[in-house]
Order: sequence, then C-alpha cells, then structure tokens
Amino acid sequence: MPEFSVIIPTCRRNDLLARCLESLGPGRQLADFDSYEVIVTDDSQTATAEAMMREQFPWARWVQGPTRGPAANRNSGARNAKGEWLCFIDDDCIADKGWIAALHETAKDRSIDLIEGQTIIPDRVDNPFLRGIGNENGGLYWSCNLAIRRSRFESLGGFDEDFTEAAGEDMEFAHRFHAHHFRSTFDPKALVYHPALPQTWRMIWKRHLLIRWSAMYAYKIDEGLHLKDSVKKNVLRAFTGTVVNLFRRTVRDLRRWNGRFWRERWFGCAFRWVTFPVILPYYLYWVYRFHRQLNQKSGSGVASD
Repeated sequence: MPEFSVIIPTCRRNDLLARCLESLGPGRQLADFDSYEVIVTDDSQTATAEAMMREQFPWARWVQGPTRGPAANRNSGARNAKGEWLCFIDDDCIADKGWIAALHETAKDRSIDLIEGQTIIPDRVDNPFLRGIGNENGGLYWSCNLAIRRSRFESLGGFDEDFTEAAGEDMEFAHRFHAHHFRSTFDPKALVYHPALPQTWRMIWKRHLLIRWSAMYAYKIDEGLHLKDSVKKNVLRAFTGTVVNLFRRTVRDLRRWNGRFWRERWFGCAFRWVTFPVILPYYLYWVYRFHRQLNQKSGSGVASD
C-alpha cells in the first residue's frame, strides 16, 4: 500500500493536467514510485481526461468526480485514496522532482498532521493579464500544495462542499483543522511550481465576483458574519466592513510599493475602485442569500429581523 496518495482535481484542462502528470510519473520524482499513487478526479462530463490518461499516463488512476465543485471533487479523490497521507496538487501546477521526497521526510515526524508546501510562480512578470498563485512563506494553506494524514482529513469531514467554487474552501478547512488543535508545518522543500496563466477581461471579472464566497467563509468560521444574528445586522456589518476593507487595502497597496510589480498592483487597486459600486450590492445580496441558505440547511431557522 502506498504511503502517499496524490490527488489532482481537474475539469476540462487536459493540456495542463498532462503537464502536471508528467512531473509525477515513474522516474520523475526522487522518491520511489511505489511509495505513492496518483489519482485524477475529473469533474468534466464531456471532455473527460480518461482517454488521454489511458493512452499517455496508464500508471495514474482516473475517477469520475461528483460535478459539484472543487471541494467535492477533492473529497471524491480522497474517498478513492489508499495512502496514509493525502497530497493535494492542482492540475495547473508542476511538482518539483523532490516534492514527494520532501513530504516523506517531514512525515517522519509523527506529531505532524498537515504539511503545507511552498508554491512559487516560476515565470512571474509584472502583467495583470498573467495570473499565478504563490505561497512562499506558509500560512495560506492553499490546496494546490497541501498534504494531510488521511485519518485527520476524515475526522474533519474533508473539504466543505457548500463551497461550490474554488474560493476559500481550503482556508475554511485550515480553520477547522486548527480549531481541533492538530499540528501543521510549512516545508519549503516540498516545492510546487504554479506557472502564470493568461487572463482575459472576462476571467478577471469572473474572479472578482468570487468575493461572494468570502461571505460564506465568514459565516462558516463565525467571524465577521454570524448566523445567529439577524439578516439586517449581517448586511449592515458587511456593508461597513466592505467599505473599510477597500480603504485599508488601498492604503496597504500605497505603502507596499514594489518597483518590480507596480503595474499589477495598481491595476488591481484601480479595478477594485471602479467596480465597487457594482460589487458592493452584489456582495450584500450574497450575504443575505448565504444567511438564508445556511440557516435553512441547519434547520435552526432564520434569526428574526
């Protein structure tokens, strides 16, 4: 039985998935290939990766995802895993040749329950239309490079499937993890590369609309927004917090001047201000909607106005 189960959630990105799988194939990692398995959990119902994997990567296992978003898709991969450790990597990432070996070395410490690896953007340039994800110092717990003991993952119930898009579900999972006083560590040697990907105006706008999931996150961790409070109180609290956060983030951007990436920083700042008249009511709507949805799901009823 392998010690590690590498889980790759994917959906209609076979070209990126192939690049990721190439970095994990036999002889590509410094670790013994028998020490880990690779599971691709595929949320696509049309252009699936199954045929491509059968032809090019027969050593990896394909499973059909539940098509309910990345959180549910990762949970699907975990249910099919055999290893003691569940290692999550995204399909648009590339594992360094020492990734599995570094995880193996850190996992020798039996007191460690979760390993957060380092993620770098190898081709980062100052261009707001090229987006990459980096985690060079830890503390972000992004699921593009995260390993956890399967027993701990199962005791926590996996990722929260109320998050149907990739927007905060990994941070919410980390919050529950630490609430149980489990132990984690950041290992910079467990390295994953996250190359930058082109972004169109439509993609930038779509990503900007993911702000609604910060409301779900706030409700889930019971910080900033509280299900026990009334809808009106939460909407008012969200209104005030969103305005204050916009000013705080702008001041932070002004203070943290970086000559290498000024275009990217100023584009983001300007975009937030220009779209704020639309984003604010949009966000408040989702504060209201998630409040109703989560209260209804819990069966506790909605707090009176």
